[in-house]
Amino acid sequence: MNLLYWLAGIFIIVLIGYGVVYYLNRKQATRIKELDEKKYQMMAIPVADNLYTLKHLNLTGQTKRAYENWQATWQTVTRFQFPEIEATLLSAEQSIQQMNFVNAKKAIDDAEKLLDETNSSVEKINKALEELLESAQKNRKELEDVQERYNVIRKQLLAHSFTFGPSLETLEKNVNYMELDFTKFNSLTNEGDHMEAKEILDRISQDLTLMEGLIKTIPELNKTINEEYEEQIKDLQEGYQRLINDNYVFDKVDIPEKIKDIEAVIKEVKESIKLADVDEAQKKMDKVERQVDDTYAIMEKEMEAKEFIDRHQTNLSRKMDHVIQSNRYVLLEIDRVSQNFFLNQNELARSQDFETQLLKENEALRHYEKVLAEHEIAYSSAKGYFEKLNQKLNEIDKEQSDLVAKLSNLRNREKEAKDAIDLFEMDMRNMKRTLEKQHLPGLPKVYLDLFFAVSDRIEDVSAKLNRVKIDVDEIESLVKMCEEDIEMLENRTQDILDNANLTEYAIQYANRYRHSNPEVEHAISEALSLFQEDYEFEKSLAVMTDILNRVEPGSAKRVENNYLEDKSRKSF
Repeated sequence: MNLLYWLAGIFIIVLIGYGVVYYLNRKQATRIKELDEKKYQMMAIPVADNLYTLKHLNLTGQTKRAYENWQATWQTVTRFQFPEIEATLLSAEQSIQQMNFVNAKKAIDDAEKLLDETNSSVEKINKALEELLESAQKNRKELEDVQERYNVIRKQLLAHSFTFGPSLETLEKNVNYMELDFTKFNSLTNEGDHMEAKEILDRISQDLTLMEGLIKTIPELNKTINEEYEEQIKDLQEGYQRLINDNYVFDKVDIPEKIKDIEAVIKEVKESIKLADVDEAQKKMDKVERQVDDTYAIMEKEMEAKEFIDRHQTNLSRKMDHVIQSNRYVLLEIDRVSQNFFLNQNELARSQDFETQLLKENEALRHYEKVLAEHEIAYSSAKGYFEKLNQKLNEIDKEQSDLVAKLSNLRNREKEAKDAIDLFEMDMRNMKRTLEKQHLPGLPKVYLDLFFAVSDRIEDVSAKLNRVKIDVDEIESLVKMCEEDIEMLENRTQDILDNANLTEYAIQYANRYRHSNPEVEHAISEALSLFQEDYEFEKSLAVMTDILNRVEPGSAKRVENNYLEDKSRKSF
């Protein structure tokens, strides 16, 4: 039984091995067959036929050299690559027959790679040969297009020769050079050198493109020169002469020389056009336009400046007289005000400096008026000075106005200070009467010192206000200090009144505990001593607040609220 199993196993293994061998054999044989078909397709490419056709054509020059190069390449392919492909495929078939599938696969892969490379070379050779065969036909077609463009240019040169001016000779030379190229093209074509003929044809096409641009551009440039530039030159010359006749002065620029420069550049433009160098001509024309615009701008600037001078000269002279007169008034006002007030902001020196500046500028203004009347200066130069002077006069006039306003305000500031002192004295009297109404046993020494110090300061300010000549800045500073003192004194006065009244309210409230609680009796006695003998109202209130909170928590706050309500009611 075991022997049968062994035999069955061996049979199955043999069967599987046979199947694998059969599969590999069929697979690799199929690949070889596919490569054979690809080889036959490649060999069917008509390279040999094209070479044969070209061989019997009358080729010369570059075309012949190209043909010979591709023929040598084809011979290399047929002598070496084709036999190598055959050998590799044969090796693969032999390996299959010998059941050496590994070698067979390698040979097939090598054959496929070699076949792809060879096929690429063959297609490249064939394409190049077909282009050689077609080159003559393509050249003939392109020649027709180029010849038509050439004829159009010839007709334009003949029909519109006057629009090209001096450049006509250069353009006709270019056309003659193209005729030579046409002759050379025909010669190369007849000789069979179609590749070099193609290069000539391409050159003719490029020259035609250039000529087409020149044919279009040069008449436009000539028109610009003849119709615009010449007219502008004439306009500049006539305009300049009119301005000179109207007594204009150009003291910083020579207009006739600038016009000559423009004419010189125009001459250079014409020379560039004559040589058909339109790029250079355009650059120089741009320069002409800049110079023309610049010259127009100079003359227009002078005309605008004259218009400005005509409008502002009289007004500026009047403004100068006005500001000088105003400064004299300011000096008089400073002298008058300085008899009663100290001037601390250098007002006199500033006004004297204004006077110096105005006298100097007035002299300069009269000089400009004189040279303008005698036509010895350009209007633009005078305009620049007039604008600066006008701005300066406006600034001085404003500063003068501000100065006069400050001087005029000194009286108001003096009155405001006096009114403030009167109010302070009234406040002091009111505080004194209010304290007297309370019939207090006395006042704390600190408070009295402050009260008398404030009174003395108010009296000092009042005395300074009554002097013949006063310093308003100093007085305003002292008034500010008095204002702060009064505010502080009013707060201290109110504190004394509140503490004294609250102490009385607290004692009245504590009397209900006076006979039943010895501590209350003692506290009341201590508070009265501080109140009546030492005038320490704040400490007296503190003693009563402490005892009330101990015998009846929260009672001190209720007493304070009652006092504030009564105070508010009385105030209302």
